[in-house]
Amino acid sequence: MEAVAEQALATLSASGLIRGLVAAVPATIAVAALAGWRQRVEGAGALALFACAFCLWLVAPWQPALPEAQQISLVFSILCWLWLVWAWGRHVLGEWPAPIWGHWIVGTLLWVLPVCAIVVLFRA
Repeated sequence: MEAVAEQALATLSASGLIRGLVAAVPATIAVAALAGWRQRVEGAGALALFACAFCLWLVAPWQPALPEAQQISLVFSILCWLWLVWAWGRHVLGEWPAPIWGHWIVGTLLWVLPVCAIVVLFRA
């Protein structure tokens, strides 16, 4: 069972489509939160700030030399991604988000991501 899970994760992490969707989620959260901040939605400013900082972290060319530091960087990125999606979900469910189009795009990406993952796994 462990070998199957490892193979599935290797297949998903090698897929350009999945990597693109995973990277697009923080960017669309940043756009939606910035648009909400401009409309003075409560809590959108902090979400926008963290989302923009995380997007900068993802595109930073920093590659540590030590394998342990690379693993710490990867775990940090995964935890930040999960926290950002969780904070976005709390924001959307706690406040009526404005503008709704930005949050609709994020929701669509979060719905498309597992569907594409299933398709990629079946095609492999």
